[in-house]
Amino acid sequence: MKINSYDIHVIFNFKESTYKGTEIINLDTEDGVELDAVGLEIHSVEIDGRSADFKLEDNKVKVKTGKFSGDLRVTFSGKVRDTLVGIYRAPYNGSYMFSTQFESSHAREFIPCVDHPAYKAKFRLSVTVDRGLQVISNMPVKETREEGDQVTYVFHETPPMSTYLLYVGVGKFEEFRLQNVPEIIVATVPGKISKAKLPAEFARDFIRKYEEYYGIKYQLPKVHLIAVPEFAFGAMENWGAITFRETALLADEKSGFSNIRRVAEVVAHELAHQWFGNLVTMKWWNDLWLNESFATFMSYKIIDMLHPEWYMWGEFLLDETAGALLKDSIPTTHPIETKVNSPEEVEQIFDDISYGKGASILRMIESYIGKDEFRRGISKYLQKFSYGNAEGKDLWNSLEEASGKPVSKIMPHWVLEDGYPMVKVQIVGNQLELTQERFGLHPVPEKTYPIPITLMVNGEKKDLVMEGKSVRIEVGHVNELKVNLDKAGFYRVMYFDLGPVLASELTPEEQWGLANDYFAFLLAGKVSRDEYFKVVRSLMSAKHHLPVLELADQLSFLYAVNSQKYGEIAREFHSKQVKEWSTRQDPVGRRTYSTLAMNLSKMDPKFATSLSAQFSQYDQLDGDLKSAVAIAYAVSAGSQALDQLLTMYRQSKFDEDKTRLLNALLSMNSPHSVVNVLSMVFTGEMKKQDIIRSLQYSLFYPNVRDAVWEWIKIHSKKVAEIYQGTGIFGRVMADVIPLLGIGRVEEVEKFFEANPIKGAEKGIRQGIEILKAVSRIV
Repeated sequence: MKINSYDIHVIFNFKESTYKGTEIINLDTEDGVELDAVGLEIHSVEIDGRSADFKLEDNKVKVKTGKFSGDLRVTFSGKVRDTLVGIYRAPYNGSYMFSTQFESSHAREFIPCVDHPAYKAKFRLSVTVDRGLQVISNMPVKETREEGDQVTYVFHETPPMSTYLLYVGVGKFEEFRLQNVPEIIVATVPGKISKAKLPAEFARDFIRKYEEYYGIKYQLPKVHLIAVPEFAFGAMENWGAITFRETALLADEKSGFSNIRRVAEVVAHELAHQWFGNLVTMKWWNDLWLNESFATFMSYKIIDMLHPEWYMWGEFLLDETAGALLKDSIPTTHPIETKVNSPEEVEQIFDDISYGKGASILRMIESYIGKDEFRRGISKYLQKFSYGNAEGKDLWNSLEEASGKPVSKIMPHWVLEDGYPMVKVQIVGNQLELTQERFGLHPVPEKTYPIPITLMVNGEKKDLVMEGKSVRIEVGHVNELKVNLDKAGFYRVMYFDLGPVLASELTPEEQWGLANDYFAFLLAGKVSRDEYFKVVRSLMSAKHHLPVLELADQLSFLYAVNSQKYGEIAREFHSKQVKEWSTRQDPVGRRTYSTLAMNLSKMDPKFATSLSAQFSQYDQLDGDLKSAVAIAYAVSAGSQALDQLLTMYRQSKFDEDKTRLLNALLSMNSPHSVVNVLSMVFTGEMKKQDIIRSLQYSLFYPNVRDAVWEWIKIHSKKVAEIYQGTGIFGRVMADVIPLLGIGRVEEVEKFFEANPIKGAEKGIRQGIEILKAVSRIV
């Protein structure tokens, strides 16, 4: 069956949150039609103007047509729900807007359609609403027609695209327009437009750079960036009408570097999708990584081109590679390209593997074949498959053609197989012996990988593709040594002798890699605590923010795990580094100081009290410093700060401010206060979108963790229902359980076995596997 076009007219009853619709689907079929439809009432089906029999079963509209080319007309009706997928109500300030979130398989909850990424079609949409309401969709408005109290918005026809990229937004909007080709429009609910200029300018600059890099123009006449007040994900790349949660889109110069950088990265990611995902789409969800890995990789690349002072490849290691290395080292992992049998399975693979590992492998391949060759291969791929669908092998064949290197021989091992190697490095006389084994926090099946090895001995660079179990290289006497230069390869390195490594001049990326690898070795039981501390102490006075932020993350985690064992070194590191970074005025420096200060406030009451003195000037502080000062105040004042912080939270206009204050409230060492704050999600005071990630901020103190665990046991089903159809609950629980479950491994495991949460099984299993590794070092 081939779908050529959908001609859709929808009439909304905004007050009742219902709609009725008519669609004309132009198609060609050899034998009948099956349309996906969930939660819809189907009133009639006509074939070329004649009534046709149909059945609605198994969430499908089944129509007997025989061999047929022409128009199928369907009338239907549906409800706008209080969910976070399909078409749903996004509330704000006593009002609401309608918004759609169709990836991966929720377009069927709005219209009857063939809800499959390979079935691309043109969409002609018209929407009737009450006068005073506006409608946003993928294309610009062609015309409006007014009739009585209603107005119909008629939109231009879209290019051929997959159903999951269709967008409809209905409500009252303010818009900031940037005259450009394409036109850039930021849309917000009333009162939020003051933070629209910066993201609009980011979008303009990123589009120009993408056009230059790909050699292909952006294909639509406009791009909307829409701030949705209640949104499960960070953003969604609907072609020409990209949706964002407010904190991922709205920012200004006062927002602080953390927020500004996040906005830039998310805008760049979603704009990368306009080519990689929208113009060329995967054939099926097995190749989700083609969309997500590439958009992730390109977002860092494009920002680095425009803002080299932000050091984006360091951020890439912190944000993407670290999580991927962790999640890919446990039994419950999956290949980057993984078999997906049904749309329901898709939600669970929007994870660190599909995003972070895939992007890290692209970085490794680019490093192997060269940046210019990589760009030519990408351009060739996009031009060849424009407006069509592709598979993973199509991408690496294009990269191989452009570079002349055996990419198609290397890539399948990294994309079609799970896990990654650890390379053991030993000096044997005048030779360097490299031996590989698969790395795991727990026993995992052994594999051998083709590894693009880069190393430097006594200042001389060498590279090779290591295909066997081990290899020896003649090097002479070794004074200085480092393997996996700039941490470009997706593998870990264990040295039998750290001396030559610590004697080398390590780049910030290599310092990060050393720290990250040895922390993983500690969790896996492959090195002792003293060996790990040796690496930490070698970096104790690190001057670059990349290794500093990595160690800050590790040591604050270890402090939370067991403050008796790890408290002294954690406080020593943070106290030393806080002094080093306290006077920095550049954006990266202020963000680094803020992170260190937040951590130290939770470990050192005197520091928290000292820093909290700045709370009286809270409104005048830099955006990043606000986060640290609010947490210091919450920690030092305890429950006495609760009312003031809650009042500020309720009065905050922007989610950016609300999130800072919410994190502070959840950082209190007060079990009663923290669980009451978490329960605000049930009164509507906390947005539904915020509850699951809020759990991560509440786990630092053991007594608070105990209370949060009791809260989880009571409310896990309710919270999971909020995120039904998104896969988010499981993904976040994979990060929450490793701290939440300390001291109660068996209880956590038994609880989730007795109370399974559909769609979250994989993430919960991942969390328990990481928890068991963490429990070794408690």
